[in-house]
Amino acid sequence: MLSRAQLNFFMAALWMPLLLMLAFSSYGLWIGDYSTLESPETHWVYLLWFGMPGLLLFALWVSRSAKSRNEQQALRMVWWAPVRFIPFYAVPWMLYGLCSLIAGPFDDAFMAYSWFLLVPYLLIAGYVCAGVTVALYRTVFS
Repeated sequence: MLSRAQLNFFMAALWMPLLLMLAFSSYGLWIGDYSTLESPETHWVYLLWFGMPGLLLFALWVSRSAKSRNEQQALRMVWWAPVRFIPFYAVPWMLYGLCSLIAGPFDDAFMAYSWFLLVPYLLIAGYVCAGVTVALYRTVFS
């Protein structure tokens, strides 16, 4: 089993991206960039906010399962996290695209499959975060 300090480290590493993304996404709202739907940044808000539900659900799921892991299993979870995050990220995009196809303008239906274009970026960013997490872990706890 992980010690309390190790578990706290992994929980901080897990929840930090969500908090940073919320702060990053909310900054535009705070300064008034997204006050109208016609603003050119509206599409970026959609892009960022659709990742939030998936990131929140992923963090909740991993938090629950990480408590019963040992050190080796926790490190393996860190390395597999970017791959396991993809379904959590894809579902909100697919739901929005399907709802747009059924009830909204057909132009927005591309979001049901356009998330595929972001998978390489998710994997690159995810493995950078995983590498930093493992490097910090080995530095602090070894």
